[in-house]
Amino acid sequence: MKHLDQKINLETCLAVNPNLVLRIEDDDCALLFDPDRGSVQMLNQTAVAIWQNLDGQRSLGQVIGDLHDLYEGMDAAADQQIIALVNGLLKLGAIATRERS
Repeated sequence: MKHLDQKINLETCLAVNPNLVLRIEDDDCALLFDPDRGSVQMLNQTAVAIWQNLDGQRSLGQVIGDLHDLYEGMDAAADQQIIALVNGLLKLGAIATRERS
């Protein structure tokens, strides 16, 4: 797995950091806990859907396509928001790029 300062595109495969704990609080909110750092990030429903689809095998483009199927009315601006979220998670070390196997 590769970490910080990686360039991502729609062909990039991403995987979650297995050391983090995702705790879904309710339909609108989840907590992402990093026990090593003692930090907590709040994730909304869409961010949780993204997190749950980052399996290291599917590309970011495939994940975004699945979200288009899940949520009606997504547009290019929504796609850019997803990419920004993924970049933020990447910088936090919550996810990493991965070579397809």
